[in-house]
Amino acid sequence: QCINAEYGDRHIILCSFCPDICTMLRNKQDRWPVVLITQGTTETYSDYADPRLTCLQTSVHMAVAENLHGISMFSGLLQDDPVGVLDSVKEAGLQTFVWGFHCCSQEFRDSMRSCKVDGIIYDRIYEEKNLPKREVS
Repeated sequence: QCINAEYGDRHIILCSFCPDICTMLRNKQDRWPVVLITQGTTETYSDYADPRLTCLQTSVHMAVAENLHGISMFSGLLQDDPVGVLDSVKEAGLQTFVWGFHCCSQEFRDSMRSCKVDGIIYDRIYEEKNLPKREVS
């Protein structure tokens, strides 16, 4: 109800690093897609205690089992074999999103677009698109 009132017809994707929150969001509503954010196993960040987040394939299985819209993965997981990793997620029927500091690089974003990711999460999108900043209340 709050999202409806505040954002109306904007495209909204609900996401969380917590698998249980994603499951709850999916079970409580079906209007907005729900995406699990995962970092997999990386040296960049400390591992989460929840095993559903430390292995990308486990995250994929959980997302499929809970009927989530997709997975948002840490960009570092895509450094060595982006096509293989993305294909494994897409073969499961999930949308693919990427987040992380690598996404600040135009070259990385271009490579992700060529790999057909469904979304790239990064800061300063207004600067890239030469759009005026909008104030968010």
